[in-house]
Amino acid sequence: MRRNIAVSFLQKHLQLLVSIGSVMVLSRLISPEETGVFSIGVAIAALTHAVRDFGVGNYLVKEAEITPPKVQTAFTISMMIAMVLSLVLAVVAIPVANFYGKPEVATIIWITTAGLLISPLSTVNLALLLRGNRFLDMLKISMASALVNAGVAILLAWLGFGAKSLALGQLASSVTLVVVSNLLWTERGLYRFSLQHYPQIARFGMHMTVFGVTEQLGARASDLIVGKLVGFSAVGLLSRSGTLITMVQDSIQNSVMPVVLTNMAGDARKTGNVTPLLLKSIQYFTVVLWPVFAVVALCAHDAVLVLFGAKWVEAAPLTSILCWGAACAALSSLTGTICNATDRADLLSRYSLVAQCIRITLLLAGALTGDLRTVALALVAAEALQCIAAYIFVRRAVQIPLSAVLAMCWRSLIVTVLVSAVIWALTTWLVAIPLVRLLITGLTAGVAWIAAVFIVRHPASTELRMLLAHVMTRVRAS
Repeated sequence: MRRNIAVSFLQKHLQLLVSIGSVMVLSRLISPEETGVFSIGVAIAALTHAVRDFGVGNYLVKEAEITPPKVQTAFTISMMIAMVLSLVLAVVAIPVANFYGKPEVATIIWITTAGLLISPLSTVNLALLLRGNRFLDMLKISMASALVNAGVAILLAWLGFGAKSLALGQLASSVTLVVVSNLLWTERGLYRFSLQHYPQIARFGMHMTVFGVTEQLGARASDLIVGKLVGFSAVGLLSRSGTLITMVQDSIQNSVMPVVLTNMAGDARKTGNVTPLLLKSIQYFTVVLWPVFAVVALCAHDAVLVLFGAKWVEAAPLTSILCWGAACAALSSLTGTICNATDRADLLSRYSLVAQCIRITLLLAGALTGDLRTVALALVAAEALQCIAAYIFVRRAVQIPLSAVLAMCWRSLIVTVLVSAVIWALTTWLVAIPLVRLLITGLTAGVAWIAAVFIVRHPASTELRMLLAHVMTRVRAS
């Protein structure tokens, strides 16, 4: 598990480097309004992407026994849904563009539709690679996809394609995903049509579809609602304010989640007890993510200036606010993994309905004020309430007392407070250009985090000692 986590971390951090580089360039080539147009077009398409998934990937990962007919049925369902949804998107693109008064939105939707249509040709491959713990192959696929996305988007933005350059970059990424995943998973017979196991997959898929649609609706509601009530530039600023947070989640949280899912599903199949791994995940997620989000909140102004440029500086206060919600999401994000691993997709769909109703209601109330800071505060409140709802639903799948969760978090909270105090003091007196301030702050935060972990005797200190011993052994051997 440690080796897989290391590979997954490497994958996400290499992707993060590519993402940072492309964002720094694209933010200077594309305006906030063009970014808003792209965000709304992608938001519409993303709602159908959630239906397209139909839980096929998660089904293949969690299923006790995988047979060719099951794989073929999964592919058939995925392809049928993708074809129907592509037709729907092609039809609604113009009415949606008219609703927002931006013809470019229709073009973005049409481009995204092409990516949706070919996606089933990689869905099954990626799920089987994940199930087989082939994280090195997943690294190759993701890096190829990320590099193509960044390269195409930057080239087209430089040529003046505006918002379309971002959509075409994503389409090129989807094509790369299909090509490389099929080169690495060479087993024949995946793409034969079959409905032999349709009832079994459909039962699981219906719950996963409800979850996927509501999650996408909640995630994209900020773009859709703010775009209509506040404006396209506001959508661009709000979208960009979450970019730093998304980078952190991708590099840390989402890099570990596939490994946690495969191991938790294995525990569920073997012993039926996922509680130990769940508690350990909470303990490690919080000790890493909470301090990182605290540092991002304190350094948001410098980070936005360095990464995006001066024209995006209004996004910095929003980033600082949204970091509080991201800290709550570090806990609630485990809900999907737990329900998938324990085969309780029914709980996941119900939780998602409740959570996203909360999110959309608070978001709408915030957007009606016309103030982006109020919108950001509403999103933080929604994440906090979703965290409470997540615990209520998870307890129906796993008997985990609240006291056990709190016991896993208190050391992480102290580490976060100690690191925050050091960074706050540093940023108060340190005078330098934003890039230098950011580098010094990052190095200081890393040292402060290591010291705090040892001071509170967090279990992560044991992992650090093992890592140091491993490195020293390698050094002596060389």
